[in-house]
Amino acid sequence: MKKLLGAFLVFLCFIGAVVFFVDAKEETLLQSKEEVEIGVPGVTGYSITYKSNGVEIPGLWIEPDEVEGSLPLLIHNRGGVGESSLTEAQELKNLSYWAEQGYAVLATHYRENAEGKFEPTEKKDFVRDVLDLKKVGAELNHVDEDRTVMLGYSCGGWMSLLAVQQEMDVDAVAVIGAITDLKQLYLTEPEPVQKQIERLMGEPGGEESWYRELAPIHWVEDINVPILMLHGERDRTVPIEQARLFATLMESEHDLHRYVEYENGDHGLRLHFKEYAPEVLDWFDKHLEGE
Repeated sequence: MKKLLGAFLVFLCFIGAVVFFVDAKEETLLQSKEEVEIGVPGVTGYSITYKSNGVEIPGLWIEPDEVEGSLPLLIHNRGGVGESSLTEAQELKNLSYWAEQGYAVLATHYRENAEGKFEPTEKKDFVRDVLDLKKVGAELNHVDEDRTVMLGYSCGGWMSLLAVQQEMDVDAVAVIGAITDLKQLYLTEPEPVQKQIERLMGEPGGEESWYRELAPIHWVEDINVPILMLHGERDRTVPIEQARLFATLMESEHDLHRYVEYENGDHGLRLHFKEYAPEVLDWFDKHLEGE
């Protein structure tokens, strides 16, 4: 009897240890949420913080007020280099649009808005905040992380492509005014913007230079997710020639993409939202349905 009791106690200790280590591995990333005023009827927004590689990153979570069943996840990667806000009225309105279409939307402010000096040591560091944002989505009990799409603007378009190259599991991606050639972008920007880029990536050709390794134009073959590319013909930030070259390379490598050019469109297609939004939604719907 004593032997049976001893064996049973050993078994309980073993189970307890297993549970402990499983729980330790499944640390919750979402740290805080606070409701914010969106100003759009039918949607609710939260200012959030979440952990990414030991750092608390600020972000936003917006979703419909009425949730039936589970929602697909849309990861929204904003544009801009360095400090930039997601909480401006127009930005909140744009984010809310996707929530109105039935998505749970998660967006990050990026690491450079959370720590004093960003010192990447590997390629994944540049996009780790985006990769971990999907894990935050998996923690939301009414979100189906197996149905995930991603939308990126400018720098956020680059982040989206980099996340795919780092094997982030998404069904489809749409990018608008995406950066695909980092060195070419650097050379065409004014000095203040160049300094912002240098703080993240060093100078082109310097010891800490990431310009070639991180540029999507150099690893088109690694992009194995359906990509919708939208670009303005009059984009003065990311020249249209950059987008056309990348689209040509994508065509030569595989058929997982669609390229749409907007006549008179500027960077970010700010005056073409009503034109490109249905295009993006159709792209996402098509690939979420597995067509």
